[in-house]
Amino acid sequence: MNLENNKIYHGFKLLKQSHIKELSTDSYQFLHEKSGARLLYLDNDDDNKVFSITFRTTPTDDTGVAHIVEHSTLCGSRKFRTKEPFVELLKGSLNTFLNAMTFPDKTMYPVASQNDKDFQNLMDVYLDAVFYPLMTSMPEILMQEGWHYEIDSLDAPLRYSGVVFNEMKGALSSPEGLLESKLLNNMFPDNTYAFESGGTPESIPSLTQEKFINFHKKYYHPSNSYIYLYGKMDIMQKLEFIDKEYLSHFDKIAVVSHIEKQKPFTGEKQMHDVYPIASSESKTDKTFLSYNFSSGTSLDVTKCFALNLLDYVLFKSQSAPLRNALLKADIGADVSSSFEYGLLQPWWNVTVTGSEPEKTNKFRTVFIDNVEKLIADGIDKKLLKAAFNIIEFKLREADFGQAPKGLIYNIQLMKSWLYDGDPVIGLQYEALLKDIKTKITTNYFEKLLQEIIIDNPHKLLFTFAPDDKIAAAKEKKLAAQLQQKKAAMSEAELKKIIETTKKLKKRQQTPDTPEALASIPMLALADIDKKARNFILEEKTINNIKVLAHNINTNGIAYLDLYFDAGSIAQEKLPTAFFLVDILRKVATEKYSYEELANAVNLDTGGISFDLYAYSRENEPDSLLPKLIVKNKVLIEKIPKLFALLEQIICKSDFTDKVRIKELVVQSKTNMELDILNSAHQIVASRLASYFTPAGAYNEQGDLSFYQFIKDLADNFDERYETLQNDLKKIMADVFSRKNLLVSITLKNDDYPAFSQEFSAFSRKLSDKNTAKAPFAFSINKKNEGFQSSSQVQYVGCGTNFIRNGYTYNGALLVLSTILRCTYFWNKIRVLGGAYGAFVKFDTNGNLYLGSYRDPNLTKTLQVYKDMVSFLDSFSINDREMNKYIIGTISNLDTPLTPAAKGKSAAAAYIRNTTDAAVQKTRDEVLSIRQADIKALAPMIKTCLADSAICVIGNEDKLEKHKDIFKSLHNIFTV
Repeated sequence: MNLENNKIYHGFKLLKQSHIKELSTDSYQFLHEKSGARLLYLDNDDDNKVFSITFRTTPTDDTGVAHIVEHSTLCGSRKFRTKEPFVELLKGSLNTFLNAMTFPDKTMYPVASQNDKDFQNLMDVYLDAVFYPLMTSMPEILMQEGWHYEIDSLDAPLRYSGVVFNEMKGALSSPEGLLESKLLNNMFPDNTYAFESGGTPESIPSLTQEKFINFHKKYYHPSNSYIYLYGKMDIMQKLEFIDKEYLSHFDKIAVVSHIEKQKPFTGEKQMHDVYPIASSESKTDKTFLSYNFSSGTSLDVTKCFALNLLDYVLFKSQSAPLRNALLKADIGADVSSSFEYGLLQPWWNVTVTGSEPEKTNKFRTVFIDNVEKLIADGIDKKLLKAAFNIIEFKLREADFGQAPKGLIYNIQLMKSWLYDGDPVIGLQYEALLKDIKTKITTNYFEKLLQEIIIDNPHKLLFTFAPDDKIAAAKEKKLAAQLQQKKAAMSEAELKKIIETTKKLKKRQQTPDTPEALASIPMLALADIDKKARNFILEEKTINNIKVLAHNINTNGIAYLDLYFDAGSIAQEKLPTAFFLVDILRKVATEKYSYEELANAVNLDTGGISFDLYAYSRENEPDSLLPKLIVKNKVLIEKIPKLFALLEQIICKSDFTDKVRIKELVVQSKTNMELDILNSAHQIVASRLASYFTPAGAYNEQGDLSFYQFIKDLADNFDERYETLQNDLKKIMADVFSRKNLLVSITLKNDDYPAFSQEFSAFSRKLSDKNTAKAPFAFSINKKNEGFQSSSQVQYVGCGTNFIRNGYTYNGALLVLSTILRCTYFWNKIRVLGGAYGAFVKFDTNGNLYLGSYRDPNLTKTLQVYKDMVSFLDSFSINDREMNKYIIGTISNLDTPLTPAAKGKSAAAAYIRNTTDAAVQKTRDEVLSIRQADIKALAPMIKTCLADSAICVIGNEDKLEKHKDIFKSLHNIFTV
């Protein structure tokens, strides 16, 4: 593209252009002269195009106004006057990403699509939403998305409701989420980071409509915006559109959103706080000890990269010296760390989990002593080189899973752009890598440790202890406050709340008019590719071992997955097997100590990991295909080193170090305790699946059942150790045989011989043991369980297996899923119920999951599930709306895949016996669905709900109040 600096293109003045060779991208930085909007375009051949508009939003209180405005802008706008344009786009666009995100100092509105017309539509809806939202004239939007009083009758109790209110009750129920918020607020007490941008449940109800509108008016102006475009597109057409339709209608103004730097502390601060746990939960070994440091700004790219590298060296690996020193000092069960440079001032955090308050001073002493020792003796250069290799590998691989590359680059470049730095400086990493590589040969990193940890006065030592009384006390206080507020209200005021609530619910329940719905742009079915994506797979054989080869350009990386049949593992030993996949690579081998092994893996590969997972075949709920999977990624030229390491891990791992194994048991238990509340919806889904299929029951042994196992193992380690050691050895010997092996390799065909030769030699080193399948006794057991926790919200699950009820998997179920998720559940559970969200999934093995997320309700949500039948019986929409659901469903089917993901999906399809023809059949069914086909699913849903079971994780008092609906009720940590 031939553009000139300082020339104006459709109102945009080109300020700077540069080539980013690392991304094969040209960058163009523009300024819209009339409105003051900044715009950055990254021009490349990626057809997964990204648009984003970001505003610097700096809260001055804990009301969560930035977060609530983010939700509310997408609730209708000048041109698109439906109640939920966001949901209409979920239903009917081919988006590959559609969301909005609130950060501590910015709010982002990104969208992505591979379809040009769809991409244009998404841009239009989002730009209209942020600049002309209906929220400024409709108080019901703040009530719905933020908070409102709710009361059913004059003698009923007053209560709060609202989507963000309940979302933050859930987010701040997690000890980790609450700790992160407390640390950020206390590290930067004098600037915008002192406030919770998401909002706290205590403060959200003080947000008024006036403050809400004023926040939008102040910050949502083009002069305070950062517009981002990425990928293959006609940039001149995009600039013309943005200028003509939006920016030309605004004049440049001065927006005060600058973030003041936090002045350094005069010396180290020490603070103590508490977090809630359930009343029946033990407080032992549940304290967090956290040491935090900040210095400089995120615009110092070299220092930030170096500190991120140091964070990996000192804490992330099994060979990390500071992590291991803290663990050996018996301060806590595990150590975690993070280096955050998405703020104006970077922040380094080190946290010991599973500790006690009285160990705070010991933590500080051991930490500082070992840092001083590293400074004096020097950091092992091998550790630095290994960490450098793994970070460089990830940079060059640029594999961000399902997230579009362009979106991640957008988030990365905001680390400098938001603070008035060069936006692309963090993407141009070659010179930086060269500089850091040179610095590894010097004492640069030791000096950096001295500067950031020893000499730096801006540090915080934080003790965060569990308290089994504050959750109940907080609920009691809230109830008392609401009671007082109600008592202070006149009858007229209470009637007004009742009427206002009715008005809100009427708006929520009134369907959008056909005219409003027609305003949302959408594609035609003719724009949709009729052909499904085929699996890239060629079957080969090496030494009588089946190899699935995926001929895909991977930029010189080999993605190798080894699928070992795990059917020989006895049912009662499954939790042990899940522990095995957690600790392989973390124990010594014949050649390496566990620290040396971690270093070698980081030096010579992009990662080695293990998993245990049971697949099932399509439409066969009783099928059970358990695999122990070894996942690897490595540069082609380092394949020989990968196989040398795999031989050590698979054939020569050593479980005789009792002290080390105990460390890993305690770490596993502690990490599981932290994960449970963060992934409660996933645990509910897993538990429900265990009621209905062997594969579900098998996989659940690695979830909540695993916690029961690992807790017992930690509590009784000495008497269990010998049995554990023998079981680990036996599982290894039985599973890691070439007779059990299926291989998946993703790389270009030209590179296949390099793999084949090395794998052939490696495979001969595996045993050829034949091991009989172990019996797996599965029976349907609808347990209807409730798990009590300190959470202030619920995760309400309901499930069954539709194949066992006489139905088959087909494309109509996928469209039904889109309809339920984007219409029925959205309206009933999120909009009316105040939950953060709800989901539905129909699995190919017949499992049906219904679930809510951060939900203030319990029985009301279960009633919503039951009423699905009535919804389907009365389901009536026009062809345009039906087509919208079809397009939204296709969007989910056509999620872009990375090279690694393409290989993995093809291998999984092979294991499940899913063919290209079957995938095409499902797509054809989706594209041909009509309203009558959806209504015809009502009898199936009725039958399934009659046969369903429930599982709930939630507030202990709420579950106790409704204990009659459960067959069993337990505290989730004492079950």
